Amino acid sequence: MKRRLAGSAVAGLVAASLLVTACSSDADGGDDGAAAPIEGADGAGEASGEPEPEEPTGDPTPEDDGIDRPEIRVADDLELIFEEPGTDDPVERAIILDSQRQFEAVFAQMTTQDVENSAVGFYTAGNALLEDGEALAEIMAENGSSAGVMRFYNYEVKNLEENSAVVEYCRDFSEVYDTDFETGEVVEEADPTATPTHYVTRVEINGIGVWQTHEKFAEAGDVKCS
Repeated sequence: MKRRLAGSAVAGLVAASLLVTACSSDADGGDDGAAAPIEGADGAGEASGEPEPEEPTGDPTPEDDGIDRPEIRVADDLELIFEEPGTDDPVERAIILDSQRQFEAVFAQMTTQDVENSAVGFYTAGNALLEDGEALAEIMAENGSSAGVMRFYNYEVKNLEENSAVVEYCRDFSEVYDTDFETGEVVEEADPTATPTHYVTRVEINGIGVWQTHEKFAEAGDVKCS
């Protein structure tokens, strides 16, 4: 189940390249299933001289932006660890935090199967909403869920414009195992050799100031995540 949400490696690589090119002329700028309806679906180190990385945190910390955000509750047996944004720029921080919340919302719905209180539609729009909705519908129809520890790191904002941006980051799911939602039985053990997934997403700010994920492409084994 965790692998389905990662997407196709080959297709993701091609699509991600097209996405970065389309978002800016400067490539270095600054990038439904009825079973589970989705709300909103309709509409390096010291030797190199580099600073030590920030200690990762748990849930994305809400910033004082005045936005009335839905509560996101991931099941206790799945821990999502998000790297603290490595930037002091308020816009970049807002973009990264909303990107983190988007992924958190997806796994909250999957691990609790609480469709009514899902926050997926709050942080997701466009093709990403349709694709995540389809994946969630399939997984929930099979009583699928995930448990363990999942880490997100190497966040970078690119191609930042007034209303849109590209966000790249990595996901390590080598400590995640698949479970049966109803029984809690382990369906597939964690794979400690699993290579991290590199994501390229396009986000747009909506009318209330939320940076929603519109496109999400993935590639396994990218050197940026090693």
